[in-house]
Amino acid sequence: VPVRFEGLPSVKGRALYRVVDGKEARLDQSVHGNDFWQTDYDAGTRSYAMSFNLPLDGLERSTWVLKMEP
Repeated sequence: VPVRFEGLPSVKGRALYRVVDGKEARLDQSVHGNDFWQTDYDAGTRSYAMSFNLPLDGLERSTWVLKMEP
């Protein structure tokens, strides 16, 4: 399922995490680098957008957080 985060001042150091039982697990779908997400820059607003394809098969509900990596 695609999801898009818009209005980001930068994308450097950001990663998507799934929250399960109060613990965060980084989404890692890489095969050849960053295969399942993309970024776009909007020159008009000077902001970025990040799009991810989330693995939601068989899930009724899930929680995801986009945050800076430690």
